[in-house]
Amino acid sequence: MSSRYSLYLVEFERDVDGNKVPDPVWGYKFTQRSQEARLEYRRNLVKGREPMRELPDHIRADPRFPYRKPPRWQYGLAFTNEQLMDCVARFKIPLMDVPADEHGIRLSDAILKVNKLLTVTCQMVIHITVPIDVENSWMVCLYDNHNWWSEQLVEEEEEEVVDIVRQALNINLPLQWYYDSRQP
Repeated sequence: MSSRYSLYLVEFERDVDGNKVPDPVWGYKFTQRSQEARLEYRRNLVKGREPMRELPDHIRADPRFPYRKPPRWQYGLAFTNEQLMDCVARFKIPLMDVPADEHGIRLSDAILKVNKLLTVTCQMVIHITVPIDVENSWMVCLYDNHNWWSEQLVEEEEEEVVDIVRQALNINLPLQWYYDSRQP
């Protein structure tokens, strides 16, 4: 296995009694060393697949040439776990009450419920996916480079959807293309 994909150190802060310090987003607070290791891991993962504002033509799939299969890139707005949980708090979305050891279940519940909130508010099916990015763990994908010709919204609709998503998740980043994490 390449060191590019090796797992990173995970350790948690401890209180005076040796117990893990709870964290509302991550379950438990990571040590500074663990946060730095996670960031380095994500930087290595992104190398050569950095998000971009404009997608080169050679990466766009074209229905006239179905044999060309470029790697999948997704277009949308990326956000962090912190932004996700802030949205949950602002909209008073009830989440499953689980122990800190099972915070992944709580994050999954938050993703499902925020996805539903955005789908209802935008009056269209919203897709929350996982981009390859250093800072962001999630994204609202509007379309990808394999379906852009059929899924791309008209400009006015896209602006409206983007405004709703930006406000709900407090996103200040521009729309970008992100490498799809579901592929090697």
